[in-house]
Amino acid sequence: MRPIPPPPTVGYGDPYKGTGQPIYVKDSRTDWTITEGTEKLSSEQALEASGDAEYEARRQMMKDYNVRLYREGLSHQTRGRMMMLAGLAVAVGGYFGFKILARNSVETTTTPATDMMPEMRTSEPTGGAKGFAALGTLSIYVGIGLVLYGGYGGSRPPPYQEWHTPEALDRPAYVRQSTESYNEKIGAPGVSDAPGFTETPTQLAPGQRKPPAPRPAQGGQQ
Repeated sequence: MRPIPPPPTVGYGDPYKGTGQPIYVKDSRTDWTITEGTEKLSSEQALEASGDAEYEARRQMMKDYNVRLYREGLSHQTRGRMMMLAGLAVAVGGYFGFKILARNSVETTTTPATDMMPEMRTSEPTGGAKGFAALGTLSIYVGIGLVLYGGYGGSRPPPYQEWHTPEALDRPAYVRQSTESYNEKIGAPGVSDAPGFTETPTQLAPGQRKPPAPRPAQGGQQ
C-alpha cells in the first residue's frame, strides 16, 4: 500500500510581500492588467501584497481543509491495513477451522467381514459436515472481500483542493479596491495620476458622433 501523498503546497506558501511600489489595476472591455512599478502581477500576487483579509482567510480555510483530508487519509490507511489483516485471518483460519470440523462430522458405517470379503468402512458426510464445508468456503470469500476493500479504501489519495483565486475575488473591481487601500497606506498617487496611465476612450453608441472640441476664443474679443 502506497503512502498517502502530502497536501499540495502550490499557492499555500508564504504570501507575496511585494516590493513596496504602488500597485495599479487597469482594465478594459477585453482585458485587464495589474502592475507593480514596471512588473506585471497576477491577481493572487496583488491581493497577497495588499494584505487582503478576505483572500487570506479563504486561503487559510482551504489550507486547513487539505490538512484535515491528509489526517483522514492516514486514518483510512491504518483502518485499511487492519481490515486486510483481518480478512486474511478470516480466510485462512475459517477455511482450515471449518475443514477440520467437517472431517470430524462425517458418519462412518462399518460392514462386517464375510467369507468372501474383508471388513469395509464407508464414510459419508452428514448435514453438519456439509454445513461446515460451506462455511469454510464462505469464509474464504469474506476474507478476500475484506482484503480487497481494505486495500482499496486505504490506498485512495485524498481529494485535495488546489488553490486558485476564488471567482468572487478574481475581478478587476475587487482587486482595484484592495490595491487602492494599499496604495493609500504607502502614500502612492491614485490610479489617474499613475505614471503611464491613459484614460480609456469613451465608447460611442452606433451612429453617434464625437462632439467637436471647443474652439479657442479670438484674441481681443469681448
